[in-house]
Amino acid sequence: MKSDSDLRQKYRETLERLEAGEARWERLENILRLLIGRLCLAARGRDVRLDSELRKIADLVRRHPEPEEIEASLEPLSRAVAALDEVTIAPLPKGRRSSDESSTTSAAVAPDAADTAAAAATATHPERTVRVQVAITAMLERLALLPELRAAIAELSEGSTGLLEPEELAEGLERVARLIGEQRSRLQREKLEIEDMLRQIDARLEDLAAHLTGEAAEQKVAQESSQQLNLLVLDEVHEINTDVQRAADLPELRGRVRVRLEAINTHLHDFRAREQLRIAAQHERTGRLRVRIAELERESRSLQESLQEEQRLAMVDSLTGIANRAAYDDRVEHEFLRWQRQRAPVSILAWDIDRFKQINDAYGHKAGDKVLRVIGQHLAQHVRGTDFVARYGGEEFVMILVGTAGEQAKVAADKIRIAIAAIGFHFRNKPVTVTASCGITTLRDGDTTETVFDRADKALYKAKDAGRNCCVVD
Repeated sequence: MKSDSDLRQKYRETLERLEAGEARWERLENILRLLIGRLCLAARGRDVRLDSELRKIADLVRRHPEPEEIEASLEPLSRAVAALDEVTIAPLPKGRRSSDESSTTSAAVAPDAADTAAAAATATHPERTVRVQVAITAMLERLALLPELRAAIAELSEGSTGLLEPEELAEGLERVARLIGEQRSRLQREKLEIEDMLRQIDARLEDLAAHLTGEAAEQKVAQESSQQLNLLVLDEVHEINTDVQRAADLPELRGRVRVRLEAINTHLHDFRAREQLRIAAQHERTGRLRVRIAELERESRSLQESLQEEQRLAMVDSLTGIANRAAYDDRVEHEFLRWQRQRAPVSILAWDIDRFKQINDAYGHKAGDKVLRVIGQHLAQHVRGTDFVARYGGEEFVMILVGTAGEQAKVAADKIRIAIAAIGFHFRNKPVTVTASCGITTLRDGDTTETVFDRADKALYKAKDAGRNCCVVD
């Protein structure tokens, strides 16, 4: 069993990590609140009804609303956004429009008129709109560095070559905020569980310390009792010597010696009685301590297993059931160090599902999630036991092929790619073809774990530019 100091240090480090994680999520939540507020300001001036809903959302995010409150505010906002497509937008002074004038316009609006009106509304404050959008985009890029938010932010920015529409950004930010709230709740639960376990262990350790203190006191009492017996026996022996010198005849000497020996016997009897009581009490305390130590060991094993399970789950992507970005970071570091020692080839493969945003848009997020699960499992089942597969983020996956050079990796990747295209996806009994592209590279001199992945990612973009559903080696 590990020492108490090691266990306490491990629990403290775990608690510190949880607190740091909670602080990070709290900071991100505050940033998103600020971001949503600025977005609401940037989107105002297009419609009276929309402005009203945006003000409500801005007021809502200034406090700490419950998820239900946020969800309840989305429907009226969506109706207000949808209403923009049903009326002709006529710009008014100060960027406002009259609800009466809007109600008298035709329900059918030509695309050119709508685009022109929207451009006019945006042009009311062009500089401010551009600055806010650029700041929001930069903030999203920073948030995308977190594996938990990468997928949501990737979907938000997928296919956007310019500035995002306010309704698109609002929907994406709401999803990111919900993810942050879920992560904060999970961290808080884990923190409370570990704090409770620490309290139990502290109580057990206090029992152990009290037992050890009692043992030290008992040893002191036993030592004092032995010293007292020593003194009593020595005193009686001294008295016997004195009696021997003073006795006038043998019968008198015998009588005096008998008395002294009886006294010594009494002292020994009393000492044995005290020792028996002390030893019995010690055995009882030791028994109780043994039970408590057994409980502590069980709790320690349980906590260790729980922490190991939490660590395992922290390395698993909850949607696909395969390894996640954090697990990839650990594994690629391990393989990189081994490659430096052995110089055996190691290939990195970056996979991406082609036109995944169109799948989400056409069939819904549930269908998109199913595609991610099936392809993630397919990738994991078609590599060797020495290889590694993880979901890197969004619709992107990464492979590590150990002992495999670039062209060999391409042969293996092409087989997997062809098999993916042959998977029988269906939506409402209609077949749906899903393909994937792959960028491949091999560790080289001067590489780091970051540069080798960047090179594989660039090869992936070349595969996309080449028409998708292909593999490119760099």
